[in-house]
Amino acid sequence: MPNYPTGVIGVSLTEAAAPLSSLLITVLTSDGTLAETKCILTAPPPPPGPAWGSTYCTPFTVITPPSGL
Repeated sequence: MPNYPTGVIGVSLTEAAAPLSSLLITVLTSDGTLAETKCILTAPPPPPGPAWGSTYCTPFTVITPPSGL
């Protein structure tokens, strides 16, 4: 997965509000950083690529607010 952070110690899976056929994957790293990706669970046939990976998922982005906010 693009931008998958190192040192992941926790994972959360949540159904995304939009689109309904997607899954939010949030990870926590050992340094307290949170990062998230959204993966589409369904795609029109034929699948455009591997079942999991950049074809179906966005790159991980850091969602941890800067300290002091």
